Amino acid sequence: MTGPHPGNVRDDDGSAPAGTVRSREAFTLIELMVVIALMAGLVAFFFGGRTGTHQASALSSAQATVANLIVVARTRAVATGRSTRLLVHIDPRDRRRPGRFLRCLAVQTETETPGRWKTVTTVYLPPGIYVVPGNFTATPAPAGLFSDPAAPGWSRSDGAALRSTVLRDDAAHVTSEAIGETAAERWASVAFTETGTTAQSGDLVLTTGHPRPPGSFAEGEAPVALDNPQAARGVTLSVYGVPALIDDHESF
Repeated sequence: MTGPHPGNVRDDDGSAPAGTVRSREAFTLIELMVVIALMAGLVAFFFGGRTGTHQASALSSAQATVANLIVVARTRAVATGRSTRLLVHIDPRDRRRPGRFLRCLAVQTETETPGRWKTVTTVYLPPGIYVVPGNFTATPAPAGLFSDPAAPGWSRSDGAALRSTVLRDDAAHVTSEAIGETAAERWASVAFTETGTTAQSGDLVLTTGHPRPPGSFAEGEAPVALDNPQAARGVTLSVYGVPALIDDHESF
């Protein structure tokens, strides 16, 4: 029986995501995985608050949330025998709700109609924590996104740019979706096959940032600024769709 998913994390306006589930088994699995993600975030926040800064706690919580969302997407693909994808909001143009940019993530499952997707859950990262976008060419990072793009910390140990290499901006992996909105927005996706594998192995990088004051940036520029590459942490994703935690900048 298909019905609303009461376990979904709600959007910042209190509305529930539009996702539904196909079976009670898949419903229970997703519900369990979202609870685990929230518990992991709370544990990271509690112990981080005792041993480090609030910023470090928030990063740990975001890292746990992203890793568990990947597990949710992969597990659902295997359980349903259908492709799934993890989406990251990359559209800077939404001035009504700028808090979604690089902070809102969603999991979707492909429906019986190929190319059509339904949203399973939507999650926001903690305030002040953002996904670092990929090294995009077709949709380059909007102006003002990096407080100091020339800072040494925005490079990896091999000299390459510190970006989320798991995110690609080709036509297959940047999509326009209306998730919790009436208007479609741009999202970068990480796709999982029905066997749980992915062709998008790489890193998903998280770091700290802050909203830019209204009126301080032009139309189309970034509504936030990423400001501390040395604080970066995240996950690395294997071709088997399995995430592993990256706990410091030097490990990228």
